[in-house]
Amino acid sequence: MHRTNMKLENLRLDLLKALSDETRLKLLEFLRHGNEICVCDIEKVFDKTQSTLSRHLKTLTQAGILESRRDGNKKLFKVKDTQIFKLLAVVDNLIKRNERFKKIVELQQKI
Repeated sequence: MHRTNMKLENLRLDLLKALSDETRLKLLEFLRHGNEICVCDIEKVFDKTQSTLSRHLKTLTQAGILESRRDGNKKLFKVKDTQIFKLLAVVDNLIKRNERFKKIVELQQKI
């Protein structure tokens, strides 16, 4: 396999691994509207410690999904590229089209 393709595969794996956690997916949805948000504000909404949230935010940032900047003592996070939500929509559509998951999705929508 060509070295460039291996690098692309590794980057793809890093991105998908970062998305393969329920808390990180919830964080991404929380940050969906593009506003910069401090960990201290995220902590008020999530039932997680600041250190746990910081670890998840770091994973998303290292994967290139989020970006961060310092503002005094605060570290602010936002979605780096909203294209990530198109990827999640494609995944949702694949799940909905898969016969195995159709019944589960239908049952969840009724609840």
